[in-house]
Amino acid sequence: MSCNPSIGGIAKGQIVREIDALGGMSAIITDASTLQFRMLNRSKGPAMWSPRAQCDRNSYSQNWRWILENTPGLYLWQDTVSNFTFSERGEIISLETSLGGRFTAGHYILTAGTFLNGRIFVGDRTAEGGRVAEPSSHLISSQLRDQGIQTSRMKTGTPPRVDVRSVNLSRLILQSGDESPEKFSYLPYLSSAQRHDIRQMNCYIAHTSPKVHEILRSGFDKSPLFSGKITGIGPRYCPSIEDKLRTFSDKDSHQIFLEPEGRNSTEYYLQGFSSSLPFEIQLEALSHVEGFEDVHLLRPAYAIEYDYFDPIQLDHTLRSKVIPNLYLAGQVNGTTGYEEAAAQGIVAGINAVLRNRGQEEFILTRDSSYIGVLIDDLVTKGVDEPYRMFTSRAEYRILLRQDNADERLTPLSHRIGLASDYRMHLLEIKRTSVIALVNACSQARPSVVDVNPVLDAHATSLLTTPKSITSLVTRPQISLSDVLQFVPRGTIDETIHASQLPLSIPDFLPSTPLPETFKSICPESPSIFSNIVTSTEIAIKYSGYIEREAELAKKLKKLEGLKVPEDFDYSRIESLSIESRMKLTRHRPRTIAEASRIPGVSPSDISVLLVYFGR
Repeated sequence: MSCNPSIGGIAKGQIVREIDALGGMSAIITDASTLQFRMLNRSKGPAMWSPRAQCDRNSYSQNWRWILENTPGLYLWQDTVSNFTFSERGEIISLETSLGGRFTAGHYILTAGTFLNGRIFVGDRTAEGGRVAEPSSHLISSQLRDQGIQTSRMKTGTPPRVDVRSVNLSRLILQSGDESPEKFSYLPYLSSAQRHDIRQMNCYIAHTSPKVHEILRSGFDKSPLFSGKITGIGPRYCPSIEDKLRTFSDKDSHQIFLEPEGRNSTEYYLQGFSSSLPFEIQLEALSHVEGFEDVHLLRPAYAIEYDYFDPIQLDHTLRSKVIPNLYLAGQVNGTTGYEEAAAQGIVAGINAVLRNRGQEEFILTRDSSYIGVLIDDLVTKGVDEPYRMFTSRAEYRILLRQDNADERLTPLSHRIGLASDYRMHLLEIKRTSVIALVNACSQARPSVVDVNPVLDAHATSLLTTPKSITSLVTRPQISLSDVLQFVPRGTIDETIHASQLPLSIPDFLPSTPLPETFKSICPESPSIFSNIVTSTEIAIKYSGYIEREAELAKKLKKLEGLKVPEDFDYSRIESLSIESRMKLTRHRPRTIAEASRIPGVSPSDISVLLVYFGR
C-alpha cells in the first residue's frame, strides 16, 4: 500500500467488489487485513452505498506476498526494465533488465504506477523516486515515446505520517467503524473486523483553522506547485492542502482525518493534508491544529510528478493501438487510486491471456460495471487530470450497486474460466433464495395486531387492514430485517439452510498452510444469509427504479451494436461540425454509442451519423 492505507470508498468500493466477483484477490486480501470497516452513504439509497476498509499496511503486503508466492504457475523476478527490442511491425520482441535478465513473451503488461521518471518534491528539495526511498524508472517512457505513444506528466501527493502518541486524541472527533461490519468479498467468510476477539480501530477527525491557513500561505512562495517546478496536472478531487486554500479561499476550515497504519504501529496517516510545502512549514502549521500542538512528524508530506500515457491510444481491452502486443494498466493511463489501478490490471491480464489463446476479447460495458465505465471513459474521452471514479460518472448506478456485482460479473468471468465453480454455485443459491424470499414477502400478510407494534417502534403509520410484507418494506422507515419475523418460517428455514455452505478454502487461497491472518477469516460454518436478506430488501424497495433503469440501458445499448468502420473518413460527412470531425478522427470510436460519449460530439452529430449509416 503505497499511500492511504485504506481500500474502497465512494464508487471505489464498488470496483473492489467487482474485482472480487470476477475472481480477483483484492477483496480477500483486504478482508484479511482490515482494521476498520465502514459502509459509506448509508443515509442515501443503495446505489450510493460504498464499502471502505482501513487496513493494516504490513499485513496487507504480507498477505499479498503470500498469495503471489503460492500461486501455481506464477514466477517472480525483481528487477528494473532497461530496454525493449521491437520488431519492424512495432511489436515488442523482448525486454532486458538492469541486472542482465532477458524476457520474451507473446504479450506484455506495463503497470509502473508513479515510477516512470518519478520525482519527489518537498519545498525546494527534490529527489528522484516513485515513492520515498524507492527509485524511479528512466528508460521505459522514452522508448515507448519513440514508438509513437504519447506521453505527458501528472502529479499526485501523499500526506504526512505522525506518531499518534504525540496527538491529544481527546480533542479530536471520534470516527468509529460500523457496529455490524461487513466485508468486501462475496465468499462466505468473516472479515477480521467481524471477529469478536479483534476490535476495530478508531479513526479521528480534526479541523484546520485560519491560523493554520496563514502559516501554510506563508510558504506558498516555496511551493513547487506554485513556483513552476511541478508542471504535471494534479488530482482535482483529492487536492493538496495548498490547492484547497487557493481554490476555496473563502473557507476558514478544512477537515483532516487521522487514520491508523497498522494494529501494532503508532504511525498514523493524516488524510486531507497532502502537501509539497517545506516540511518546516508543514510542521508549524500542523502544530496549530487542535490536538496536534505537540505533534511528532515521522515523515513529511510530499508530491510526486511522473509520466503517464494518453489512454486514447488504447482499445477497450487496454491494449495499445500503437504497440499491438503491449497492454497498459493503472496510473500509467492517467488514473489515480489503487482500486482504479486494480480494475485495469485484472482486465488487461484477462485480455492478454485470451489474446494469447486466440480467444474472444473480454470487454465490460457501462451498464455492466463501474470497471466498464472507467475503461470506456479513459479510452473514449482521455484524461486532462488524474482520473478518479465517482458514482456520478455512471449512468446506471442503480444497476451497478455494491451488493450485486456478483450477479453482474461472476457469470461472465466463470464463462472464461476465471471465477470458480464454487463462486457460481454461491451465486445460484443467492439468486434462487432471493426470488423465493421476494415471493414469500409479497404473499405474507401479518395481522394488524402483530405488525403494528413494529411500525409504531419505527415511527411509521399504523395499519387498519393487513398489508403484505412487500408493501411494508417499501416504507423508508422499515427494513426487511424489521419484519423478517413475519415471513413464513418454512421459507426462512430453507433460506438459512441453503445459505450455509462448506467453504472450500483452496477455492480462493493456495492449498498450502494458511497464515494466521487468513485462518482468522475462515469460520467452520460460513453463511450468505445476510447477503440474501440485503439483496431481497433492495429488490423490493427499489424495484421500480431498477426496472426503469434497466429499460433505459436496454434502449441505449442498441447504439452499442451500431459499428463504425475502423478506418472511416469523417471528413466525408460535411454536415458534421468541424469540431466533431476532428474529435471523431482522433478518438476513432468503434460504435455510435462510443461516439456519443466523446466530449464535443453533439446529439445532432450523432443523428447525422445514424442517418449516414442508414439507421
